[in-house]
Amino acid sequence: MLIQGNIVSAQDTIKALILKEINVQDSRLSNDGSSIIPLQRMDSVRLEKIPSVQLADAVKYFSGVTVKDYGGVGGLKTVSVRSLGANHTLVSYDGLPVSDYQCGQINIGRFSLDNITMITLNETDIFCPARLFSSASVLNFQTTRPVFSANKPFNIRLSFCGGSFLLLNPSLLVENRIGKRVMTSVNTEYIYNKGEYPFIIQNGDSISKERRKNTDIQIFRTEANCFVHFSSKQFLSAKIVYYYSEQGLPGAVILYNTQSRQRMWEENVFMQLHYRYAITQKINYQVNGKINYGYTRYLDPDYLNMEGKLDNKYWQREYYISNALLYKPLKGLSISFANDLSLNNMNASLQNFSNPTRYSCLSAVSLTYNYKKMNFLATLLHTYVSDRVQEAEAANNHQKFTPTIGISYTPFNKETFTVRVFYKNIFRLPTFNDLYYRLVGNTKLSPENTHQINVGMTWSKSLHRTIPYFLLAADVYYNQIKDKIIAVPNKNLFVWSMLNLGEVSITGVEVQNVLEIKAHKFIVFELTTNYTFQYAVDITDKKSKTYKNQIPYTPKHSGSGIFSIQTKWVNCSYSVIYVGHRYMLGQNIPTNDIERYFDHSIALYRTFKLKNTQLTLRAECLNLLNKQYEVVKNYPMTGRQFQGKIIFTW
Repeated sequence: MLIQGNIVSAQDTIKALILKEINVQDSRLSNDGSSIIPLQRMDSVRLEKIPSVQLADAVKYFSGVTVKDYGGVGGLKTVSVRSLGANHTLVSYDGLPVSDYQCGQINIGRFSLDNITMITLNETDIFCPARLFSSASVLNFQTTRPVFSANKPFNIRLSFCGGSFLLLNPSLLVENRIGKRVMTSVNTEYIYNKGEYPFIIQNGDSISKERRKNTDIQIFRTEANCFVHFSSKQFLSAKIVYYYSEQGLPGAVILYNTQSRQRMWEENVFMQLHYRYAITQKINYQVNGKINYGYTRYLDPDYLNMEGKLDNKYWQREYYISNALLYKPLKGLSISFANDLSLNNMNASLQNFSNPTRYSCLSAVSLTYNYKKMNFLATLLHTYVSDRVQEAEAANNHQKFTPTIGISYTPFNKETFTVRVFYKNIFRLPTFNDLYYRLVGNTKLSPENTHQINVGMTWSKSLHRTIPYFLLAADVYYNQIKDKIIAVPNKNLFVWSMLNLGEVSITGVEVQNVLEIKAHKFIVFELTTNYTFQYAVDITDKKSKTYKNQIPYTPKHSGSGIFSIQTKWVNCSYSVIYVGHRYMLGQNIPTNDIERYFDHSIALYRTFKLKNTQLTLRAECLNLLNKQYEVVKNYPMTGRQFQGKIIFTW
């Protein structure tokens, strides 16, 4: 773009200034397609377009992602990426890992959607803690950071959401600016949901209309942050999060049994600290620390034992510190070194419980090199883990080097067309439950070993003034899991054991498309679609009935779409999720089949500016067609539900 201006001086002399060429480019054109490892992201604008009750509803729109959902606001929600299982997905919160060493799976239902500004899947920034290299996939939630207008020392946001099945959700956010260098924020949220949604039990010609029982939940969440800018080179952030929930566990609907009296209480508090220092233009340093405490109580008043009930309590603690150094010796070359140390322990109210403690040391060396049209990425991670127990025998120590390597190439100058390929080898350690759970745990377990290979391409371009953004991405991948940890029955069918007997082969295809159309000055259309094909089969034993059968809860075909219309009067978005046939067990027979389903939702929203106040009104209908379906067998999902939300911002 050439800009030429004429300037008239006081003496009426005319001088011509020729300015340098300036390229103005939509940031999405370079960011979405340049990643060597396929990157997916949802910013606050896109999150606003998705009708959702909670965070898990938004994550379902990532391609290749399976959210295992037990239904309702309080149902467990875990994330599996590319059929590798939830234990291979690391969840991070503002760049620091969230851990659960008891079961290894993070329930993302614990996090508030109201406080999230960005969700990313597989960010490739090498300047990060070493643990973020230790899983097959990383799902990161980035929370709100204060932004202040000129001469305004505070922001306040008050919101209330109400919906079907007696959903009540008030929240309050207060942000303060203290001087020029310090900012604070406090976000508090309460959720109550009775959750007794209707569903149908059908057995042949017999139809019974029921309501889900024991589904109530209360959640209290609060988060406090402090941000300190010591200078342009030094930044510190501190965070403390408290979470408490009490809920009923409705259980599986089997043989018309809809009753349950099981209860669960959860309490979690963690504090994390992040400090970053740009020592020179070439050297950056960061340190991260975290202390985490978790408590879970599970009560089954109908359990048949000597006490006439089951009342178990579990406690987890974590102490974690990470140091990372980034060095840029040459133009285009970045080298990072990260070292993480952590101590995790667990104890329970159970008799003869092992009370395990795990010491972990992870070290990662990474480099990226950008040369003309080519980008190169390499990481070598070393993991050392040692367990100690108070009872019985501890598991063996584990240490291993695992590499990641990838390259991308952009052949054309005028178009953002990129081809990429990467390989990653990683493993996941057995959890405390795998190793030490009474009668089931096996301390001789080896880690699950995974290999990932991906070949893909992205093309992003501004096609026309009326089509400012177009993205097409396609990836073909192959994953293999060896030494998969599975539960198998002993001679006594009531006693199971954990063994390294599984091997899984996964071949998949992902296709993503985003199209934005500016039909008018005040009317913008956007269409986002995702399609995933996954052939994930058990190749453990050729003589087994499950050989080359699709693994449980993994559909071959799935997809999603979001269509939004933005106008100066009102914004509207429509979304749909499709999940194909799955099987509840490893044997692909009709009795194990779970039906495919479509889930349609719609949202209307509008923001009004009233002097110094901003008012947002939002109305949503989820599962618009009232389709009854199951994500997990015998756990019916919520049918049609409505919710409205009002937000005041000062």
